[in-house]
Amino acid sequence: MRRPCRLLLVDDETLLLETMSRVLKGPRLNVRTAESGEAALKLLEEEPADVMLVDMAMPGMNGIELLRKVKAGRAPAEVIMMTAHGTIETAVEAMKIGAYDYLQKPAEVEEVERLVAKAYEKVYLVRENQQLRQQLVRHDPYQILIGESEPMSELRLLISKVAPTDATVLVLGESGVGKELVARTVQAQSQRADGPLLTVNCGALTGSLLANELFGHVAGAYTGATRTEKGLFEAAQGGTLFIDEIGEMGAELQRVFLRVLETGEYKRVGEARTRHADARIVAATNRDLGQDVAAGRFRQDLFYRLNVFSITVPPLRAHIEDLPALIAHLLRTLEPDREPRRLGPGVMATLREYPWPGNVRELKNALERGVIMAAGNQDEITLADLPPLDQNEPQHSPEPAAAKAAQSNLQSRDQDDNAFVPLMELEKGQVLKALELAARNKTEAARLLGISLRSLYTKMDRYKIPR
Repeated sequence: MRRPCRLLLVDDETLLLETMSRVLKGPRLNVRTAESGEAALKLLEEEPADVMLVDMAMPGMNGIELLRKVKAGRAPAEVIMMTAHGTIETAVEAMKIGAYDYLQKPAEVEEVERLVAKAYEKVYLVRENQQLRQQLVRHDPYQILIGESEPMSELRLLISKVAPTDATVLVLGESGVGKELVARTVQAQSQRADGPLLTVNCGALTGSLLANELFGHVAGAYTGATRTEKGLFEAAQGGTLFIDEIGEMGAELQRVFLRVLETGEYKRVGEARTRHADARIVAATNRDLGQDVAAGRFRQDLFYRLNVFSITVPPLRAHIEDLPALIAHLLRTLEPDREPRRLGPGVMATLREYPWPGNVRELKNALERGVIMAAGNQDEITLADLPPLDQNEPQHSPEPAAAKAAQSNLQSRDQDDNAFVPLMELEKGQVLKALELAARNKTEAARLLGISLRSLYTKMDRYKIPR
């Protein structure tokens, strides 16, 4: 059943607001009022509106200015402009900015109700369309957990149990197992599926930068803060906030974050006003938080508050029987516009024997290299196309893809070649190439290299590559 329309009336005439509110209020309309543009924006921060009736001529922020700000917001309402001094020019200007329609005062109640109903119908259809698109994403074959093994079946069962609730979820597992994909699956199966899913990596940001990213700031909060900015908690209202590498969060921010989890309250940096968070938290780490608590690196109370429902993602070696399905899936995603390549003789057997310390991420990087090396008309990926798989490589410490590529280049060179390049130069070249391919997007570049964002920044600093 369609919920009542949230209508916001904005006019500096108090009597008009009271009259319209009384006349329009009913089971199909939840009516709020504001006597200025500034007051209207504050109300919208507390709860969005579906439709707004806005007076054109108001002291301070006029109707056109308010219309611009509303349309620039995250969840813009349909706005119907009202004026007692309407002209064709102002009507055209309002419509160009995005007003739904235009009324002249005094307007008949039936006309107001008709326009509000039509505007809400548009809002509803847009929202319904978004939900349909979200359903398509949920069934996207490239965004699903692959594998029918017992560990993967248990993983899907756990997700199906916790997803419909609003419980905080702690996703555990080694690097590269697909913890973010688990977070996306939880979001897709939840009641918040049509809301945003936003991600922050605690390992990539220092304490103050991470606090700013999470909570936002007001203008003047610190040097360089020239305008007010929303944080991820605010931007994720009605959706899910995925906090990756939670074990890297600093002690002071852990304290603040715990308060948000316990009370739902937070403040923008430099602001006295308390705000309310409405975002589900899914956190992830590859660390042993129990050991970190014992060592005093992580707050015990925060650990208990996060660990409401934990999900451990199995390493690839624990469900190696899923390898053929995973490889088929990854080859389809790497080359979606052509018939997937096959693995040559002996390749699958070799891949099954490898322990995959970098898990699915390492597998994807290996296949991506194989696809590149087998480019052209070659339909098979051979062992020669893949990076060297060192059987003696220690588990749980994946070798960076850049170093593997460098090692492959070194091994393929003639030892008598005078053009020999040092390993560090090769690794630097791989980092530069990844940044170029990712258009300087650090997260994507780290993904291409098969390393964490923090490791990428370390390598950039080491090789004096500008951030």
